[in-house]
Amino acid sequence: MKTGLFKTLCYSLGISLLASPITVPACTGIQLRARDGAVICARTLEFYNDLQAQVVVYPRNYPFNAVSPGGANKGLYWKARYAIVGINSMGKDAIADGMNEKGLAVGMYYLPGYASYMNVSPKKIAKSLSSTDVSAWLLSNFATVDQVKKAVDSGILINKGIPLYVNGGIPFPLHYSVHDAEGKSLVIECVNGKLYSYYNPLGVLTNSPTFDWHLANLQQYLNSRPSDNCVKMGEDTIRSFGPGNGLVGIPGDFTPSSRFVRAVAYTQSLDPSPTADEAVTQAFQILNAFDIPKGVIKDRAHPGNNVYTLWTSANDLKNKRLYFHTVNNRTLHMIDLMKYVNTDKVLFFPMDDPMEVVQN
Repeated sequence: MKTGLFKTLCYSLGISLLASPITVPACTGIQLRARDGAVICARTLEFYNDLQAQVVVYPRNYPFNAVSPGGANKGLYWKARYAIVGINSMGKDAIADGMNEKGLAVGMYYLPGYASYMNVSPKKIAKSLSSTDVSAWLLSNFATVDQVKKAVDSGILINKGIPLYVNGGIPFPLHYSVHDAEGKSLVIECVNGKLYSYYNPLGVLTNSPTFDWHLANLQQYLNSRPSDNCVKMGEDTIRSFGPGNGLVGIPGDFTPSSRFVRAVAYTQSLDPSPTADEAVTQAFQILNAFDIPKGVIKDRAHPGNNVYTLWTSANDLKNKRLYFHTVNNRTLHMIDLMKYVNTDKVLFFPMDDPMEVVQN
């Protein structure tokens, strides 16, 4: 385990980054499998301001150019092998959450206090990625989780990228959740300048601490179960006032550790849906329980920087469909990547009015 005793105790109590002025985004990701073989990966996206996000389709051969320290585009240059549909932010090529035509999906998640990147020498900057470029690089080059793990384990360079002004000048502290159409899942983390990749049998990811810590933390909840408990008292049976007491003790707060436990409890206990469409509905139903209304989490050091759920999205990796709704428009929208897979232009779909398509 990579965390020190102090941080471990803090997170066990549900305290995130004590004495820090940073508001920590609070994303939650899950994976579901339908009985028809479909794999659905879904997530919430939380932040403290509007990211001006759009759904974007990137065509094959689209030229990407990674960011280098200081913000210049002097990092790795490459062209996409596969078409991608994803959700960007602030008009940048950084993909917060997306999927390619082969059914590989990648999502960025905050890892504050733990993510730290490599001191890349000037001679190697042109072969490096910033933390915000990793998802686009993976989606445009790989088709399966195994391919991604092989590439990561063979060594990729993640430079310090653009300092994040609200994060004390620290580059975007991210880790990544990767899923494929076969149901395999991977977590990628860069800690102390070293890359780690973990197969993720649960398909769940939240935020800090690191993924291995969350797995160890699950040991506290081994007695939780979806069925009810009752107690025999002589000839009498004492029952609860209502259903659900098998999950008494599951934490209900919004800390990353609590959300991780709760997401595992929900996804591991539900009945699989028969079809992809029903599994998508099921994913949104689960993630409704992780919505954070604006103002529920307050940043005392920076009033107004209050984390809230901006959107919830789901990728159907069998049918290559991206579903989403936003804080401003709860109507569920869908973009079918295979309808646009042969386009030679970048297509933008405004998230609150996705029927309007802008070409670039």
